[in-house]
Amino acid sequence: MKPNVPTNLPPSGLDRSDALHPSSIMASEKFRSSSLEVVRGSTGGEENSGDFIPPPPLISCSDFVPRPLVEFLMRKKKSSALGVKWLKGDDITNMEGAMHSFVTPVISRCEMIGDYRYNPAFGGHGIDRFGDTVQRSTTDGRQRKYQLTRFVVLSASIQMDFENTRVMLSACMLEASETIGHDLLSDSAWVILDKKAKQDDKQRQAYDESLRQHMIYHLTEARRLPSRESVNDLLDIDETIQLLESFITTPIDNTDKLVGKFTNLDDRQIISIEILFNAAVQQAKNELAALEVLCPQGYVYTYDPASIFARKIGSKVLNRLMLAALKHLSDHYKFENMRVFGFNRYADRGAMSLLRSALKKQEHVIVTGKQDLFNGAGGARGLYDVTHIPQARGAILVIHNNSDGFGQNIETEGMTGSLDGAIGSSSSAAASLERNRKDLLDFIW
Repeated sequence: MKPNVPTNLPPSGLDRSDALHPSSIMASEKFRSSSLEVVRGSTGGEENSGDFIPPPPLISCSDFVPRPLVEFLMRKKKSSALGVKWLKGDDITNMEGAMHSFVTPVISRCEMIGDYRYNPAFGGHGIDRFGDTVQRSTTDGRQRKYQLTRFVVLSASIQMDFENTRVMLSACMLEASETIGHDLLSDSAWVILDKKAKQDDKQRQAYDESLRQHMIYHLTEARRLPSRESVNDLLDIDETIQLLESFITTPIDNTDKLVGKFTNLDDRQIISIEILFNAAVQQAKNELAALEVLCPQGYVYTYDPASIFARKIGSKVLNRLMLAALKHLSDHYKFENMRVFGFNRYADRGAMSLLRSALKKQEHVIVTGKQDLFNGAGGARGLYDVTHIPQARGAILVIHNNSDGFGQNIETEGMTGSLDGAIGSSSSAAASLERNRKDLLDFIW
């Protein structure tokens, strides 16, 4: 899917997710903060060479993302960005946040202390904890309780952000006049605007427009967007859904039917379907290419559709963009190591038949509802149970997280706020993505 496959990869081993193991973090400790202390080198506890050290991610990014921007986005997020984008005093602008959609960190070995579950009765997002086990310490021989964990691969994919109008909606929206795309990679004078200059509205807006033009250049065939007034035959939301579903279910891969197509969200918000489809293709390619090289033992991929990030465009459209991208890639590549695709269909029942169409050429992949993979007894046995799927035996579970491009929410958000918060507070993911770790950028593809 991507050229120049890296030979140097983060530590991954041949972990499997259908068995639990004791972690090196004691029962009395908070798992996220203890994992962070391990990579920050200040545990103050009984570290030894057998302790699990969360690895840095493999950062899979699109070719058109300037390399300095990759480091900037990975290191300069604010600690929390719940419901907000760029604010005065921030480092990351709205269009930089949009560019983060094309920079996907994938954690090759992530420990989780429970299986994710959504239960409104207990506040919404949460986990079913595995519990603790008594182990003998390798340093002094004393018995202590350690937290049980499951190894997973975590995709910290940055969701296309339609929470408000300022990020992806702005990137793909038609203006009063034509917008000509411009390739920043060929502009030797382009640099990331410094933080002080970003606080000046005029400078920041001009800088963001340059990034928007860069995306338009790389995500449209014509390398431009027309003016609002010049576009005829606008589609409404229902027609857009029909167009995408037709693309997904048609055996021939005909991307031409999406070129130069536009959706009218309201009287002044006309967006490019072509840009959104190509953005979804880039996202899926970056993520799946990384999973293919990191998971030779096979992987069980799970996907929870975004809801908050889909607010301005609708989850049905966003889901079908993802499925259309998946279908396009499936028509051209074999997902050699994918064993199962588990889709959370709770709010979009119609998506399952479309997913089967999208993956029709992947005859070896089992397509199922995500919940069908999590019917275990819970507790020390876990909810994740794939004993009824022989192809999944010995494979690693992949959790696709809907991460934020502006804030390090996986490090700071509480359990019940979102999928990001539930996973972050219950795993070693925040340690792998720790903004100041020296080896954070060791593996960029």
